[in-house]
Amino acid sequence: MITLLGRRSSALLAHHHHRILTARLGSNAFLPHAADAQCASNPPTTTARQHAVVLMPSRRSIHATSNLSNNEPSHFVARVSKSNATSENRTGFEEIINRQNNRGRHTNKKSTTTKVTFQEASSALVNPYEEPEEDWLNDRGGIVPALEERNSNITSEYDFGEHLESDLQDWHKSKEEEFHQLSSKTERILESAVGNESGIEALLSQMQEWNTFLSSITSELHSLSDFRRENQQYPPSNFMTSITYDAAEKAENLLAHLLQGDKPLPPEIEVNAYKLAMAAWSHVFHAQSGDRCETILEQYGERFGGDMNYMPTVDAYKTVQEAHLKSSSSYSPSNKGGSPGEKALGVLTLLTNVYTAGDMFLKPDVALYSHTIAAVRNTLLDWQSRRIFQHDEDRSLEKELAGGLLDALERMESSLKEEMKNKKKDEGIQLSLQQWTCAIRAYADGLATFASISIGDDEKIAEEMLSKLENLIATNSANIVLSVDDAGMNDTDTQNRLNEIQRIVEESYTSALSSRLILSKEKGSFADFESALNNAITSEGIFHGMSHRSQESPPDMNFLFPQPTPGNYRALVECWCELLRKHYSTPEANTAMANMKELPHLKAESLLKQLEMQQAGQPIDGSIYVNVLWAWSQVLNWPAIYRQNQYYFAANAVDELLKRTMSRYENGSVTFHWDGTVTKMYNIVYRLNSKIFKGGEGAMKRSLKLLDQMEYWYRQSDGAIAQPDAFSFGLILKTISNSGAKSSASNAERILQRMEDFGVKPRERHYLGVIRAYSRVGQMDVPDPRKAEAILQRVKEIYNENKSVKPTTAIYSACISAYGGSKRHNSVSKVMELFEELKELHKETSDDDFRPDSMLYGAVLDAVSKARSRGDSSLRQALQLLDKMEMNHDIGDIETGPNRYAYTNLLHAISQSRVPDGVSLAEDLMLRMDNRSRQLNDESIRPDTHAYTTLIQIFAGSAQSDAVQRAQKWFKQMEKQYEDGDPLSKPNKVTYTALINCWRRSDLADAGEEADNILSMMETKSKDGDLDLKPDAYVYASAIDTWARSKSDGKAVRAWNIYQRMKKQYSRGNMESKPNNVIMCSIIKACGYTRGDREDKQKALKVLLECMAELKTAKYIIPTPLTYRSLLNAAKALVGDDAKRRAISATIFETCCRNGQLDATVLEALEKVQPELYVKLPGDIPSKWKRNVAQVRSGF
Repeated sequence: MITLLGRRSSALLAHHHHRILTARLGSNAFLPHAADAQCASNPPTTTARQHAVVLMPSRRSIHATSNLSNNEPSHFVARVSKSNATSENRTGFEEIINRQNNRGRHTNKKSTTTKVTFQEASSALVNPYEEPEEDWLNDRGGIVPALEERNSNITSEYDFGEHLESDLQDWHKSKEEEFHQLSSKTERILESAVGNESGIEALLSQMQEWNTFLSSITSELHSLSDFRRENQQYPPSNFMTSITYDAAEKAENLLAHLLQGDKPLPPEIEVNAYKLAMAAWSHVFHAQSGDRCETILEQYGERFGGDMNYMPTVDAYKTVQEAHLKSSSSYSPSNKGGSPGEKALGVLTLLTNVYTAGDMFLKPDVALYSHTIAAVRNTLLDWQSRRIFQHDEDRSLEKELAGGLLDALERMESSLKEEMKNKKKDEGIQLSLQQWTCAIRAYADGLATFASISIGDDEKIAEEMLSKLENLIATNSANIVLSVDDAGMNDTDTQNRLNEIQRIVEESYTSALSSRLILSKEKGSFADFESALNNAITSEGIFHGMSHRSQESPPDMNFLFPQPTPGNYRALVECWCELLRKHYSTPEANTAMANMKELPHLKAESLLKQLEMQQAGQPIDGSIYVNVLWAWSQVLNWPAIYRQNQYYFAANAVDELLKRTMSRYENGSVTFHWDGTVTKMYNIVYRLNSKIFKGGEGAMKRSLKLLDQMEYWYRQSDGAIAQPDAFSFGLILKTISNSGAKSSASNAERILQRMEDFGVKPRERHYLGVIRAYSRVGQMDVPDPRKAEAILQRVKEIYNENKSVKPTTAIYSACISAYGGSKRHNSVSKVMELFEELKELHKETSDDDFRPDSMLYGAVLDAVSKARSRGDSSLRQALQLLDKMEMNHDIGDIETGPNRYAYTNLLHAISQSRVPDGVSLAEDLMLRMDNRSRQLNDESIRPDTHAYTTLIQIFAGSAQSDAVQRAQKWFKQMEKQYEDGDPLSKPNKVTYTALINCWRRSDLADAGEEADNILSMMETKSKDGDLDLKPDAYVYASAIDTWARSKSDGKAVRAWNIYQRMKKQYSRGNMESKPNNVIMCSIIKACGYTRGDREDKQKALKVLLECMAELKTAKYIIPTPLTYRSLLNAAKALVGDDAKRRAISATIFETCCRNGQLDATVLEALEKVQPELYVKLPGDIPSKWKRNVAQVRSGF
């Protein structure tokens, strides 16, 4: 015997086998020898959990009242028989309806379309923005509350939008009214005796009405909510559970009432009643609906088993499987009888055994296989969504159940082949439309399962299953179309069935497109960028295959070969977006990214535009716009993308996409099925802005403008969409605090008020943002840090009042940093007062949120080192504090040990001081940092890029003769540290610029050559893929000025050559290498200070003339008076011939006047270079000659 759920105990299997035969043959049934032999072939190796599938739980008599057993989970609504219930003990669906309707109607939110995707519904349960930055996109599974909380939290609080939508509320109300009407009729029938034919007919008619009512609930809800139709495994609402359960109990009460009659019933009537009661339970969304249906089947079998005319057929078992299918979305582990999927596979296994034993009437057909596979699918996806199995070793049952599904699918394939083979062509169609539908649905359910659940290392099961489905449809498309005509349905029913098949096929492609991406999440992500890229390419092949088949199919087969849907587009967009995750961004991946024909975010936007064209006139789910926005926001993680352009191109792109999305929403082309979608979109833009715009008033205004837009949409939708949340305000405050604008602090204060207006309670991070805004006003000098302390005081007052927020260590650190950044108000006494205050607070409370840490000590060090003092006393005091921190750490106070931030802050303070031994102090501190890192084996304080770069910058500002040699020594140590495997010590552009500046200040003969070599090396490395070293304008300016300061021959030509390389970089998309006037002045200076022979001066003059021509044509260079003064001085130095010099000087002066850049310094230079022209100038200089001069010197 082949089992579908692993090896089972032969005794238990035989017992359940007997129950099946009892239902078929009656209570005197016996086990055929063939079945005995097959059962005995399975040794008892399974667990008690698995045995439960075979040994069903005990059940109540059909004649008992409809109270549930005490074993039902407490979080399900308790139900009692409506015939004897009192108002005191009833908690049925009517009470739930009242709660639902009251909860749903307290706002004026506009109604939106009811379709909610699984991901969006899950996102409503947990704030996705509290997760790691890149993880919020990954919202498939794992977001649902804990298992035991599922129905109590999810269904009662959210119901996935059912209680929020006015159309669903109206539908609830209509179903409530219909239920009460049917209940009244049922109560009247139950109160009267069933003695005559009309009474029996009325009772059966009432049972049929209950079945019609129950069937309509599923069909109507599916028409109202795509989420319910597409996610049957997900928990139903309390309304669905209650009303269907109570309705089925009404039907079962009618059956019990019929069977209690004194007179014997005709077999046809009794059989019909049993079938109607079973059918009722097959529509119930409850954990016990499958069991209740099986109970009725047992009693049906006990009554008619052995009677060939009336005993249960395979159709009765299909009804049981449909009931298990409905049960799977309500299953709870409190049900010790096993999950619905296990039970369904158990039923299929035993039917297969009975059929093999010789009962030809119980041959499993396509519909039975399909119902079984659907029940297993729902069970498995329900398990996955609630993360029942957290560890691989606990997932054996999941894998076994999935293996059973695969086995069932293979059996269905064999059954299909056998059935089609036995049909001759002249006998008409091979299978009915219902059979074809079931076969296609079985493959779709298999795809949905194996797109989410892995049963081994084979990740291609879903793709192979799609291939089988495509082959089934392609091979039999003509027969399927013939079966439509043969079905004999009316036009409406026919179209509904075709729509159902089309939807199933579309969902199959969605599953296949997403399968590898979803499975990768079990491991966190794909192994690397290459794996993610291969997945995107594979998915695109599936997508294009679907599109091609749709284009090639005849019109009457469109339902079998549909064109890609918005869901298919979104699945493919997600695959391309996946490539942009930060942790894939390695040097190798960036090289691969740079070589892509179309970058992932551009690919995603291209697909979105295709979808917009395809869906012209039809609304698109706004969630796909979130995906594309997120893709754009990730480009900052990829040097291969952002180094080709300035950062701002990404910000402009997301602004444009956001504007387009909301414009389409306004005209009805975009819908938001989850009210948090728009908030998520704006938060993506806020986050991007906070990263791109590190400072500046423009960044602040940009965020405030976005907040105004959110408020507009929030008001326009009556609060349905775009409500800013705590995360939104946190990002806005971050951008404001980084701006350094004069109005940043006042704007930050206003943000706190706006939070209250939106009902968002400020938390510690929001107050921290306001303090940082005060501490960064003016950036280099905080005007009044006392205002930052006032915010700290406000937080302390709230803490003392109700403990809702805490004055955390981070808040104290920010306040101390505000004092440290103020030239006027910084004082050691104030800093130490705040420091001691926090230490005392921690001592009193032992609360870790108040524990002094290395960041706090770093802020204190920084503030003390910058405090005003005579000489270098403040700096020396900071060094003493560092000694104390190290000592505290060494005696066991680990948290207060200095970190890298503390050491680098002191290095920065030394670089800003004017102490005579600054270079030696800096080197000693660096050695101290390095030695301590080695002694403690603590890499967290090992010198990093920032520390090395700061030290080299100190050398660059030193006048010591050996500064460049000492800088080179530290640079080589930095390189070795990086080459030995420390990525945090990698030299960057700032490091190389500082090293070039050391050569620039060295006054050595080979300084220009050395600077040029460093620049060339950076250009080569960036070309080879290290885009972090792509030179910018600062690097080029330093190298050119190094040549200008050198005494080398040919320095003007060398400087001009660097400028040409710079222009080439800029023309190729390196926006950071844009030439400017400072660089042009350095080249002119190189020309003017050429001291070689006549040939050298001729070359320098040629460069000077090139510069003059460049100034006329290059729009990105804006000359200043300094430019023209330098040109005049260079002309004097290079041109000995008076006539030529006069001509050149006149041209320079005329251009200067025409551009309105004439000032006193230019006139002084003209007087020295060309006095005869100077004396001819008018006494009163025309204002237009000096109109563009920023500052006019006195007397001019």
